[in-house]
Amino acid sequence: MSATAPGAPLSPTETTELRYLELKKLRFQRHGAILRLIIEDEGCRLKLSVVRIFPLSGPQRYLSVRDGANKEVGIIVEPDELDAENRRLVTEELERRYLVPVVRRIIAVKERFGTVEWEVETDRGISKFTMRNVRENVLQPSPDRYLFSDVEGNRYDVRDLSALDTASQAFVQRYL
Repeated sequence: MSATAPGAPLSPTETTELRYLELKKLRFQRHGAILRLIIEDEGCRLKLSVVRIFPLSGPQRYLSVRDGANKEVGIIVEPDELDAENRRLVTEELERRYLVPVVRRIIAVKERFGTVEWEVETDRGISKFTMRNVRENVLQPSPDRYLFSDVEGNRYDVRDLSALDTASQAFVQRYL
């Protein structure tokens, strides 16, 4: 890796280098809400975040560990191979980042002034949210799965449309 001045743009080579982290050299710690990582023979990295590289197609593999400046520290290929404490801390971080309620039933949908207001029952209880440009704020990662994004950036997961009751299915089909 070549040395660059802090804040200097990275070269194309530097932006394409991947670093796979050796799991036995990692020790995650949490201090309050802040996650940190000690890498054996390297030192400590503060204010870490862990993100899924393939959140829809491979959520249990390939995690990117990023520092407070959102620069990638490295990649964990198989997080299940972390020791129990490290795995627990990484899982907690992912759950915090990817809190996405699963829609169990759609109770009501109303159109108002160019927006669509949804009332849904999720795995976390009843929720109400508003969407603009519904077709632009719905992802379909697989034939019967939909991810809704509301005006505040929250997401709601319809994992299997065919598993919902017929009234819920009709609401989704009407607005998509």
